[in-house]
Amino acid sequence: MQLPASPSDDHIRETLQSVEASPRCDLQRNDMNSVDATGKLAERLKALPQEKLARLKKRTVSGLASGNALVAEALRRCGIKRVFGIAGTPVDRIFSECLARGIRLIGTRHQQAAVMAAAAGNYVAGRLESVVVVSAGPAVTNTLTGILVARDNGWPVLVIGGRRAVNQEGMGCFQELDALPIFSPVTKWAATPRQTCQVMDHIFQGFAEALIARPGPVYLDLPEDVLEGSAQLSARSGPTLPPPMEIEPVKVESAARLILEARRPLLIIGDGLRWSLNAEALLRLVESHGLPFITTSLGRGYLPDDHPLCANEVRRWIQGQADVVIMAGAWFDWRFRFGAELAPGARVIHADAEAATVGKNVSPTVGIVCDAGRFLAQLADALGALPMPGDSFRLSAWHATVYKARSESRRVLEPWLRRESRPLSPQQLFRGIRDFLPADAVVAVEGNVSLSAAQKILVVCQPASLLDPGWNGIIGGGIPFALGAKLASPERLVMALCSDTGFGISALDLETAVRHSIPIIVVIANNDGNTGALRQKNFFPPGYPEKFTEFLPALRYERIMEVFGGHAEWITEPSELRPALERAVTSGRPACINVSVDPNASHPGFW
Repeated sequence: MQLPASPSDDHIRETLQSVEASPRCDLQRNDMNSVDATGKLAERLKALPQEKLARLKKRTVSGLASGNALVAEALRRCGIKRVFGIAGTPVDRIFSECLARGIRLIGTRHQQAAVMAAAAGNYVAGRLESVVVVSAGPAVTNTLTGILVARDNGWPVLVIGGRRAVNQEGMGCFQELDALPIFSPVTKWAATPRQTCQVMDHIFQGFAEALIARPGPVYLDLPEDVLEGSAQLSARSGPTLPPPMEIEPVKVESAARLILEARRPLLIIGDGLRWSLNAEALLRLVESHGLPFITTSLGRGYLPDDHPLCANEVRRWIQGQADVVIMAGAWFDWRFRFGAELAPGARVIHADAEAATVGKNVSPTVGIVCDAGRFLAQLADALGALPMPGDSFRLSAWHATVYKARSESRRVLEPWLRRESRPLSPQQLFRGIRDFLPADAVVAVEGNVSLSAAQKILVVCQPASLLDPGWNGIIGGGIPFALGAKLASPERLVMALCSDTGFGISALDLETAVRHSIPIIVVIANNDGNTGALRQKNFFPPGYPEKFTEFLPALRYERIMEVFGGHAEWITEPSELRPALERAVTSGRPACINVSVDPNASHPGFW
């Protein structure tokens, strides 16, 4: 049930007019949440001293709006559907103004979770539809890790933080903080509107900046006096986004000719395709021209993992074999060993939306700063317009080599994949989950041993359906990512696969899921420690009495969900897993399934 909204400026204006028209204030309106709420507002207005009532009337009847209302109205005009955050001064009235405009409010238990949920939800949705509002001082700095995740993964999010009054800067106010020097290095844009009349334009610009070129986070610092001030509504209907970047046809044709000359081409699909994906053109490019492909971890699903030309199982080997490599929507960073795995003399086609990354670490034969999805669509068209090479079987040997390498990789992996133990091996857990999940499920996964096992076993078939830690390896993102994903795609099954370490960081947001009726399923790979028992054994002497990286054994984390009123299960046997997953789904409630996993399971190697 939603709480009654605080009165919007429009509502105050209309009620003022009613107060003047009727001393009894016999109102029949119901445009807030109840007639009672309207009556109470009217009584409050009648009780105001004449001087204050005159000022309020001047503000509302003249068309002025408070800074808080301007924030909410700007968000509405941006198409924002929900605001994540934690209430507090000086931003409390932003939330009530948002509610009055039909924007849903999601109150998390930590500001970091608010940012990660909003950013992940925007990635799954493929648009910026969630923002974050937090109060001042420590609440602002608590968002920093979430903002870093959004920057590193290229996820758009607008974070609005409270700030003490501009006219009291330097006086030593409670929670006084100039946050711009903190956030400028990790955002696309960070700014402070210092006058109320600037609020809407700053939000419009921030929305646009978050989406231009490579998406990412934007931070706005809103001072208390700016929010409490008044100004006219902006005449603009919303933000203005620039047209897509032009792609030089000559570069597209040059790339197409390189591909037609190649004997061992390779396509690398980056998660940057999310914002300009043309799924039909991507599939046509790969299948019409026989391009084996690999992906970034977040880029899985733009083409299905089980596609015959998917080479992720030999992703390191194949980079050293290809003679032409198309890198689209990513760059040669640590995920690709900075290009060190490429074959000597390999020719590279590199398309990405961020100019600073095109050609970084690897000099391309053809480099294009553009939306990667649009480039691949134009590349598919250009290849279709050029005459095919006379040798129609020119890639047959390449395909056979790739298939052979992939088959060998599967043969080597098979004994590990089939390992069973008590407690469950990570393999047993994730095989069971893989076989249970529908093809359109969204899975947020984190951890170390558990993450690596899940990446090797799960099959991803749709875009933006696997939310792993991404570029910077965040631990504790599983539950917030799942919350954001479920709100963005309520019709899909959404599951968070958490390590016990990650679960400990974000467990209280199980209460957020229950309170807001967000039916995610959280599965904990409970191996009793950070990397199970492995770190403790590897880095500390035998018999060391302090359990530094190991936790207390067999902790019953699912009981936290019981306290909150969600569905909870404790699993120790493989046969219990699928029935527990089925009960979690049919419960219709947020669920937590705590699975006892072998703490001595070996690390399977990174994906």
